Amino acid sequence: MLKTRDFYLIKVYDIKGKYLGVIDDIAIDFYKGQVIGFFISNFSLFSKKNYIDKKEIISINEVVIVNTMTRYNGLSFKEIKDMDIMDNNNTMRGVLEDLIIEKKDLSIKGIIMSSGIFDKMLKGKEILLLKQCILGEDFILYSGNDAIRLQTLPHNIGEYDKLKQA
Repeated sequence: MLKTRDFYLIKVYDIKGKYLGVIDDIAIDFYKGQVIGFFISNFSLFSKKNYIDKKEIISINEVVIVNTMTRYNGLSFKEIKDMDIMDNNNTMRGVLEDLIIEKKDLSIKGIIMSSGIFDKMLKGKEILLLKQCILGEDFILYSGNDAIRLQTLPHNIGEYDKLKQA
């Protein structure tokens, strides 16, 4: 499993070996739960082609090799990052921090939600399944069950200091 930050600043080359730029953002289809491409931060000032479709990608490793670049006007991850997540009772649960992406087919499996800096240090981050979320214009509606919760746990700083001294 990957996160969105695993793709940032990966160098992009075309099939002739020409350097095109670095990955700047991810183009997503929230309703289908798919990463559909990547936005490239290229260094040519007048180039309007700044998008590579998932179908045009030949290889994703330390560098990305693509066939062609095109134009795209759609939803990017940066547009919905830090968007509020509300539940059915109109209670704010947190904000969207990251996505969990399957490496094989670039499908989005989950949302990492953070409910604040203090909660992040004490409780960790909560992981929501994408199937239980609906993207709106102002917020993301979470309609999942509170009885089942997935969390990332913070590291115990006190235990780390004890191990460091030993």
